[in-house]
Amino acid sequence: MLAPLIGVLLGGLMSMLAQRSAGRALERGEARRSVRERAEARRNERLTHLIEFLSAVQEAERVAVDRYHHNLADEQWTARARQVLDRVWVTQKTIHILCTSEVSEAARSLAWAVQEVIRKGPEDPGEPQDEKVWAHIHPSRQAFLDLVRDQLS
Repeated sequence: MLAPLIGVLLGGLMSMLAQRSAGRALERGEARRSVRERAEARRNERLTHLIEFLSAVQEAERVAVDRYHHNLADEQWTARARQVLDRVWVTQKTIHILCTSEVSEAARSLAWAVQEVIRKGPEDPGEPQDEKVWAHIHPSRQAFLDLVRDQLS
């Protein structure tokens, strides 16, 4: 009479332990999945802001080319230059918040290069000015792109 009772108790205990173990394994799996999903969402958010920054830089390059290659310097150009530089710096600050310090510093260097070429023009006054604008920005842009590529890999 005692043996069947012990068997039932042991069977119930084993069943309870198995369920508890399975529940813990399921919780650990869910936690790992949640961590992966959050990491992917953060990566996508960073990527979105990096692309927005590159878009602002591209527009700033066009503003500089308009000024120094196409000789635009009217009030409309000045307003456009201010607006695009504001966008460059706001997106750079967003990168500072969301990305590593290395990426932030590379974005900052690129933003400074773009601002400098808009305000002062390329160092070489010779023709063609559009190529001089791009040459001025190229080193910092390339450093930024290479660093971002490596960090996103």
